[in-house]
Amino acid sequence: MLDLEQSIAEWRRQMLAAGIKTPVPLEELEIHLREEIERQINLGSSEPKAFQISVQAIGQAKPLKIEFKKIDAQNWNRPLAWTAWILFAISFFLPAYADMLGWRCAAMAATAVFWAEFWHGDWFSIHLASLTFANLLMIASPCLLPRFSGNKRALKWLRFSSFAALVLVWSFVLPLLAHADRKDLKIGCYVWTASFLLLCLSTLKIHVRKAHTAAT
Repeated sequence: MLDLEQSIAEWRRQMLAAGIKTPVPLEELEIHLREEIERQINLGSSEPKAFQISVQAIGQAKPLKIEFKKIDAQNWNRPLAWTAWILFAISFFLPAYADMLGWRCAAMAATAVFWAEFWHGDWFSIHLASLTFANLLMIASPCLLPRFSGNKRALKWLRFSSFAALVLVWSFVLPLLAHADRKDLKIGCYVWTASFLLLCLSTLKIHVRKAHTAAT
């Protein structure tokens, strides 16, 4: 006698063993499997036959893994992301403001929280210190984007975060461009700000193909 729950648990283990480890796709697959089993039972199939037909309809583990990789690859724009990361790294070694290289400006932003002006509510110091969050997001994004591209909630959070970082960076640079400080802005600053625009664009959802199973 077939134990349906045990069979589904074994099917999950096979999916995990094949490399489908991202929680969201696996949960969605199990939902589709259970729905198909129920449909087959309602059509008059026995539980063992319904399970067998449903597994065949969902598809084999390895082809499914390939399909999910195709979906993940289209959830974010790799060329744009790589361009953003490269420009960000380059900007640290270019003149960014006055006679300071990019890395010195980044260090200044990271230490602005220790300035007396920061604790006295000086907006410029607070805004400068907040740029560290944008820099940290950019540094972490090469790990976060590939890791969570298949997780809809995480990817949505990354899109929002990259947009927030873009707004934070440009809201700092644009006022400088509008005042006399613009003469002190160097190529490194423009390369740095451009990297955040590209990162934000790279997270925008492009055409996503659905994973096709034998049932479709």
